[in-house]
Amino acid sequence: MSDNGPVIDFEAEVLRFEGPGGWHGVFLPAEAAAAARFFGRANALGAIAVMVEIGNTTGRTSLFPDKRRDSYLLPLNAKLRRATDIAAGSRIAVTLRLID
Repeated sequence: MSDNGPVIDFEAEVLRFEGPGGWHGVFLPAEAAAAARFFGRANALGAIAVMVEIGNTTGRTSLFPDKRRDSYLLPLNAKLRRATDIAAGSRIAVTLRLID
């Protein structure tokens, strides 16, 4: 990962959301969500741009606010899940770098 922006490391369980496409994602734990909220630069919808690293795979995505959980959702697209052998119920280590 590049050296720009704060880094947030955490572990979380992968969830599968019902509905079209069967989205997968993780919710940031409280400490990670607080760091993202403090250091992140949210757009008009509250999303925060990040670089994500899971295993040896990296990519650019966004964190999406979840007011009910007072957290952020990190979506895991199919390409990332296939590259890292991630499935619903997996516990994964995540490194995020906030993008300015």
